[in-house]
Amino acid sequence: MKRTLAAAAAAGAALVLALTACSSPSTAPAAPSGGSSAASGDGSFKAGTKFGYAAPVAAQPGQQQFDTGAKAASASVGWDYTMYDSNINPSTQISNITTMIQRQMNVIGSWTLDPGATVGIYKQAQNAGIPIIGVNSEGDGISATLWQESSTCAPGGPMAQSAALYAKAHPGGQVITVGLDGVPSIDAVVKCFTDAASAAGLTVVSHVSNTTDQAAGAQKLVADLLTRYPDVSGVWAYNDASALGASAAVIAAGKTVYDLSNDGVVVTGSNGDADAVQAVREGRLTGTWDPNNPEAGWLFVKLANEVLNNAAPKNTVLKSTFVTKDTVGQYVPPADRKISFDTLDYTTSN
Repeated sequence: MKRTLAAAAAAGAALVLALTACSSPSTAPAAPSGGSSAASGDGSFKAGTKFGYAAPVAAQPGQQQFDTGAKAASASVGWDYTMYDSNINPSTQISNITTMIQRQMNVIGSWTLDPGATVGIYKQAQNAGIPIIGVNSEGDGISATLWQESSTCAPGGPMAQSAALYAKAHPGGQVITVGLDGVPSIDAVVKCFTDAASAAGLTVVSHVSNTTDQAAGAQKLVADLLTRYPDVSGVWAYNDASALGASAAVIAAGKTVYDLSNDGVVVTGSNGDADAVQAVREGRLTGTWDPNNPEAGWLFVKLANEVLNNAAPKNTVLKSTFVTKDTVGQYVPPADRKISFDTLDYTTSN
């Protein structure tokens, strides 16, 4: 279901990335065979279109679900789709996009790891007649962006709703935030939650970067902080692995996790990972934002087709779902979802 937003309202939702660096490869391969002729002219999908995606990290369960959705959507319209793993390395991402240009893709998608570093390779793609679609990314060289709502910072959006939950559970409480510093999209969401928490009367007493990107790393970091800040009432984490690590630290410290009905420590994550959803069921996690990754993969293909047909909005935002004890009974595992282009819930704006 498509819903159109006013441009002014969506502008706040879309601004989640900012970082500078430098890289400017100088040689662009020949344009892909057919170039923009992958467009059908009437808005329909043209079979045989080649579509590549520079994913941030393929090992992450959410990106695997995204890939599954994009593959299914591509297969349904006869497209040739390939995901490339950047493994959280901007240099690898640039190399992957170079490969896609050499393979003469008709359209390329990218979750930008370093906007400054990729601006040169994005320009090469443009010079070769290949448009770039951003995934939770915007900036120079990107024709249109697919946003997952939980990665945006709109008034009243997911981060504001999360802050309100923490404040309702423990008015005036103290919160720890866990991020992965240096990744632009994550830095921006951390800031969004931090600002929303402050507006809700909370105090962020400490922020840590989980450089391991794993539960064990987060558990150690949060365990140390709980010793330093024993009155902490909440831990906000950028992803589910970190949230599960934080939860383990809270429980090991002899505390309980807030489940919407007790006075425990609020712990939330994001990605809608299966382990996190199970932890919500068991009372070990307060909630997780499900970005609806398989649906995002389908919408990714739809947006790519719109770009090729010169009919794409600047911003397309897919609705996210907050899974808590109250809503987990309605949760449908990604593998069991019936998805088509007609079932997608999103908004658009220019």
